[in-house]
Amino acid sequence: MHGSSLDRADLPDARFPYGNLLNALSNAVLASTDVREAAAVLHQLVDGTDGLLTRLAELLDATADRARAYDRDDGDDDAFYLAKDLADAAVQVRRLGEDLHVVPERIAGLSPLPPSRHHPRAAAPPLPPVSSAPQHRLAP
Repeated sequence: MHGSSLDRADLPDARFPYGNLLNALSNAVLASTDVREAAAVLHQLVDGTDGLLTRLAELLDATADRARAYDRDDGDDDAFYLAKDLADAAVQVRRLGEDLHVVPERIAGLSPLPPSRHHPRAAAPPLPPVSSAPQHRLAP
């Protein structure tokens, strides 16, 4: 990742705790030794209820609502257009989440299946041959 924050060896910038959390998620994906670990981290991003993209869309919607509160009928449409831009961005983030919702399962599918814990039963010993000779009963 040329030029990304992942290339930096310095400490995270304390002014950006949320960016640092995302950087930690990126590092967790890169450090994962199993694709299922990476899938679990990616699930944090794309979960439709509590995932990061869902929450980001909610943040953009809330910010759009806040911008609408400053919209005045004085001919200055800055607040109106800002609210529209933020609401449009929220829609795009939701679409991204919808497009990526299968990524954790797809990446987990790249892993070879773990060895089966179910051991096949050993074959039963062969039955003795059936004799066609008459069987003699012992008298009581």
